[in-house]
Amino acid sequence: MMMPAIPQIQLLPVPGYGPAPLTVGFMLSSPDPETVLQTFIWNFGDGQVSMLPPTAMFHTYTTPGSYVVTVTATTADGHSASSFAGVVVTQPAH
Repeated sequence: MMMPAIPQIQLLPVPGYGPAPLTVGFMLSSPDPETVLQTFIWNFGDGQVSMLPPTAMFHTYTTPGSYVVTVTATTADGHSASSFAGVVVTQPAH
């Protein structure tokens, strides 16, 4: 019996730290080139959620604070994987 392949994903914020307003790019990758991700749920930690399908997403944080960003991706055969990353937004530079 062959076990189904459980997808693995990695989320990288660029930059992960800076003054408000901070626009962060989120790159999503999978170490397995065979993994085809079809649906996505992005949660940016500030109340904003997106179901847009790109594996690279940009989001702007306007309020200083620490945010945990999560993304859950699902493959065509219904297997899901999640990843998270932290973003720290500091006071605006004066």
